[in-house]
Amino acid sequence: MMKQKRIAWIKEIDPSTSKELRGIYEREEKRTKSPIANVLRVHSIKPKTLDAHMQLYNTIMFGESKLSRAQREMIGIVVSEANACPYCVSHHGNAYYFVTHEKEKMKKIAKDFRTAELDDIDCAICEYAEKLTKNSYKMTEDDIKKMRSLGLSDAAIFDVNQVCAYFNYVNRIVHGLGVGFETGIKTVADDDGQ
Repeated sequence: MMKQKRIAWIKEIDPSTSKELRGIYEREEKRTKSPIANVLRVHSIKPKTLDAHMQLYNTIMFGESKLSRAQREMIGIVVSEANACPYCVSHHGNAYYFVTHEKEKMKKIAKDFRTAELDDIDCAICEYAEKLTKNSYKMTEDDIKKMRSLGLSDAAIFDVNQVCAYFNYVNRIVHGLGVGFETGIKTVADDDGQ
């Protein structure tokens, strides 16, 4: 019998041994049409936490928002790059590419958003996300005023904050529990068309 590769530094519960866990996995795999990601499988030890995480993720990333899906994925890439989290940069780089079909722009955002020729609003969003990630104690009302001056509503600014906070949470799950890449994952960021 071949030993399965560990997904993290903590044990993973086999979903076949838990009706609750199996139900969550089946629901998410049906929704995404793909196997459950390692960053979610690491929650198997606490299914209720996994379920709450998925509700938060789906609300922040797919719920009603003044931000586009691409903007939300862009924030995820910027935060994850600022946190040196290649797992999340890769996953959300792939998601950004899926939504926009802009591979080169995605790669530039992943390397340094300042080189990606973003419009003023997206650049301000990225600056806020990077500052909140790297230097949250230095945030001031001026950081909000800048986005507001470019036309973002307070509801949109709140969503920027929530996406940023969510990815900081997830990056720390990945780093703190040693979550590894899924076997055979194809990363658009690393694909040079060869």
